[in-house]
Amino acid sequence: MASVQFRTQDIGIAKYGPVFERLEADLQKIESRHPHFSLELDGESVWRWRNVYRVVTDLATSLGTASIVIWLVLTVFYRSVRLGLISIVPNLFPLAATGAILYFTGQHLELVTVCVFTICIGIAVDDTIHFLTRYVEETSAGGLHSEAIQRAFTGVGSALMMTTIVLVTGMLTAVFGDARDARIFGIMGAITLISALFADIVFLPALLNRFAKNKDRSFGIKRTD
Repeated sequence: MASVQFRTQDIGIAKYGPVFERLEADLQKIESRHPHFSLELDGESVWRWRNVYRVVTDLATSLGTASIVIWLVLTVFYRSVRLGLISIVPNLFPLAATGAILYFTGQHLELVTVCVFTICIGIAVDDTIHFLTRYVEETSAGGLHSEAIQRAFTGVGSALMMTTIVLVTGMLTAVFGDARDARIFGIMGAITLISALFADIVFLPALLNRFAKNKDRSFGIKRTD
């Protein structure tokens, strides 16, 4: 029995996928020429490539499913397809923004980045629910539609900002650690949360002002246009 050991850099298992595939293909060619020998690629990096990478793919698929389920739940809860559709934009924007940053910086989906997406989409949805719930309460009270949005923004805007500041500050502490995964978690988490706040205080009021003016019998919202 012979063992050949080599080190790999901690640059993300996705970068080593093609390398390991090429090595395994070459080992199979050697085995075919020498049937009495058995050659195998093993080690922690190889294990992560074979198992963790598959977990990342499954988590990414689950994330898309979760987004659809969240939209359905919000639509049923608010009894309004329109509000459900409006809520999609602020919930998907932070994921799209963070994904774009990963793409343009040459990064790949890894276990830590998918976990960041999974955690932060819940926080983004929580902010959207706070705003929409206050919006529904204000529109039910009557008055101009634009004033109802302004009152909802005044009522929950400060809370959303303070919550985001606290969470971002906590996540950024991981940036100063030695572990690469911890640094990625802190940076990606902070970017996702800031993007979610931006979407909830900029995009969501604008979408409500533009597309939610018509009469909605479920909440007693009166037409003001």
